[in-house]
Amino acid sequence: MQIYTPQQRLALHIALILLLGGAILYGLMAYIPALIGSIILYVLFRKMNFFLNTRRGWKPAVSAIVIIVLSLFIIIIPLITAGVMVAKKVIFYAGHAPKLVKYLDGLLQNPVVIQFQSLTGFDFQNPELLQKVAGRIGEFATSLFTPLLSGTLNLFVGISIMYFILYYLLVNEKEIVKGIYYYLPFDQTTVQQMFSELENNVKTNVLGQSLIAFIQGSLVSIGFVIFNIPDAVFWGVISFFMAFIPVLGTPLIWVPAGLIAISQGNTFNGIGLIIYGAILVMNIDNLLRFLIAKQVGDIHPLITILGVIFGVNFFGILGLVIGPLLISYFLVLVEAYKREYTQP
Repeated sequence: MQIYTPQQRLALHIALILLLGGAILYGLMAYIPALIGSIILYVLFRKMNFFLNTRRGWKPAVSAIVIIVLSLFIIIIPLITAGVMVAKKVIFYAGHAPKLVKYLDGLLQNPVVIQFQSLTGFDFQNPELLQKVAGRIGEFATSLFTPLLSGTLNLFVGISIMYFILYYLLVNEKEIVKGIYYYLPFDQTTVQQMFSELENNVKTNVLGQSLIAFIQGSLVSIGFVIFNIPDAVFWGVISFFMAFIPVLGTPLIWVPAGLIAISQGNTFNGIGLIIYGAILVMNIDNLLRFLIAKQVGDIHPLITILGVIFGVNFFGILGLVIGPLLISYFLVLVEAYKREYTQP
């Protein structure tokens, strides 16, 4: 004999499911990026997996392993290598604050800066100010890149979990898709729209934006070589990452580099680099973004910009995909609500 009424049993059942689900989610919170990364890789390699299974007749486990190894060599290893290279260089500069202070002081001796000081009354050569600026730059760089070098174990565990999930997404694709259709509280049209938005966002903001960033980073490196700016490869890699930032992007690299060259007396090289960046680097971005929007994934630029702004703030680098995807899903769900509940 039960002491609970049917309604009480139902309420307790739901409460226990939510409690245990919340506990599991809280315990795995640190590895949610791994789950998201596995979904992104699944979308990128889904068609290849289908081709290997149906056209080539490979077993699902074999095709999944091949895709995992391939993605390691073309995506994960190059990104980690570039990140470690950048991290080491930035942390090296951050650990030499006195040299940075001396370098800033040298730049501020430029006649243009001195004239600006006389007009504004602001003392840029103040030693305490320079030391504080250099210290803040060092703190920011260290906090940004140290986890990449010190968190090797967490990085390895995260990548392992990501590929473990990806393996089962590829091997059990049909069962997982059926489960999604069964458990999501939406009609078939809405679920299909959600799958479509996921694919469009991944293609646009991963494939498309990565291609744009690679081309822009390469052009910045070439520009640094042409105009005799040091560390061309390093700043090209930095430009690759900066290209993911909406609106600002690579000008955060080549504009200051040009201004510094001008302040050091290399007027021709500095002006040439700025003109080169404004004409070639910026316009190739606009051209490629337009072509990708039409050929890869047709997503409104405003969705991408707003999504990246809040996505990166909350989810880090994965926010490049998650942010625009959440905005797209919001619009899909609003449309589904109108279709199912407001139309007569």
